[in-house]
Amino acid sequence: MKLIFDHTLGKQQDTDLVFCKPLAEVPHDEENEALETGWLALDEPMNGEELFYQSRSTRINLEGWEPRFKEWKVEDEDLRLKEIEANEMVKLLGLPKIYKDYMKRKGFKQEYNPFTHMSRRDAFILFYTKTMTNIVGFTKIKKYMYQEDAFADDDGDFDEAMWAGYESVIHCNKLPISQITLDMEIKWAKDHDAQYYYMGSGYEKSSIYKSHWSGFEWWTGSTWSRSKKLYQKLCRSDSRVTTLQDVAKIPSLLFRT
Repeated sequence: MKLIFDHTLGKQQDTDLVFCKPLAEVPHDEENEALETGWLALDEPMNGEELFYQSRSTRINLEGWEPRFKEWKVEDEDLRLKEIEANEMVKLLGLPKIYKDYMKRKGFKQEYNPFTHMSRRDAFILFYTKTMTNIVGFTKIKKYMYQEDAFADDDGDFDEAMWAGYESVIHCNKLPISQITLDMEIKWAKDHDAQYYYMGSGYEKSSIYKSHWSGFEWWTGSTWSRSKKLYQKLCRSDSRVTTLQDVAKIPSLLFRT
């Protein structure tokens, strides 16, 4: 693993503060090790290279997971899922429109496009009712390889059983069913022999929902914690920070655990 530190911003006249984005180039045979130390792959390459980023990563330990819902339904219809490859076909299925409508409904800015970069580690999980003509949402996921099995066949493809973990990159729905679809994704990951299902970074109050599932863990920077109480406290604290002065006053996490 090659570490890269993007020194974005610093303040030293009135306060001692440094903004630095830790990034890394991770070989395929070190992906499992990277996951275990809080690294996840960026969805957009930098200078043509895939890089991993360090953050307050979140995941579900599938060994201790139990479904939150007794049944997965939408408007009294069974909700189903299907995995498809990440390629231009997703546009023909109307996923960009679902994404656009979702961002508008949630009031989010469209500064990120999940269809711009699609690598071989990417895939999409589609959620539908009755038939595939009734797609009500999707999730873009990433797959990570086991360290001991990180090799491809002659065609450059990887066996499904070799994936060490899966990550939810972004999920979009026509209806407010994100809690149900996440439950289904976690079950799908467990059925595909993964040990963990990753859910990206966990910051601000909008990320508290991730801790509502059994088996929840989050990366402190040195270890994986199961303290939902501290995680939720940190997320609420994130949302209260609005100025650089606020950032400078935050005590180190080492003194809050």
